[in-house]
Amino acid sequence: MHSVASLPADRLQLLYELAHSVTTFTDLDPLLRHATQRVRELLEAEGCAVLLLDEERRRLFFPVASQAASREARSGLLDELSFPSHVGVAGWVLHQGRPALVEDTSSDSRFYPGIDQATGITTRAILCAPLRTRTGNIGVVEVINPVRGGRAADDLAFLAAIADDIAVACEKARLYDRLRRETLGLRQVCRLAGLALIVVGLAFGLGALYAHVAWALPLGELPTRPAMLTGVFMLVAGASLVGVARGWLVETTPDPDPL
Repeated sequence: MHSVASLPADRLQLLYELAHSVTTFTDLDPLLRHATQRVRELLEAEGCAVLLLDEERRRLFFPVASQAASREARSGLLDELSFPSHVGVAGWVLHQGRPALVEDTSSDSRFYPGIDQATGITTRAILCAPLRTRTGNIGVVEVINPVRGGRAADDLAFLAAIADDIAVACEKARLYDRLRRETLGLRQVCRLAGLALIVVGLAFGLGALYAHVAWALPLGELPTRPAMLTGVFMLVAGASLVGVARGWLVETTPDPDPL
């Protein structure tokens, strides 16, 4: 647990806002954009970004970044960039699971210049904290060129606390997405099973009707025939499954909850 008791009121307010938002949000992107923008403003930094780990490719990418006005024109380039997850200060923080402060990137061997070369941005100092979850580290939050006023320890504690909230939000979003995919799969199974039962039910019903006519039996006895009863049961069951599948479509599609 990071010590944040000595943080200024505006930083504590952001921590409170994020902690509250994590319990209520349904869209991760606005929350991350708000967090990175406010962190950049509070630390008077030139940039703040969340970097997430692509586990299959083992690369870090930039889903969200907030840049100062002077760098805004180049910030869109970050959306298209990624780099190996083991390089740079971000890679070190991801694998070590510890925050890091680099006051001079030119004298730190961990610094990866590839992003600066691709964007034309000059990174002089970095604050970076890991996004830790129960299943492991899923990325980092990184602040570029913050204004340093002798509060490096407090800045790092603040960023680490923010990273904890962001990690919870990312984990919640991933769990929700997985649950949604599973629900969609179950709904599809119900729909297909329902349609199959309807087809089989119709076949049983038509078969019973044909047999009844062929045997010249009274039509009044048709509803009591086992084949007809089976067909009706399958039709009802199939229609019910299709109805359940359509009902899940409505119940599992959440309304947007903007930050």
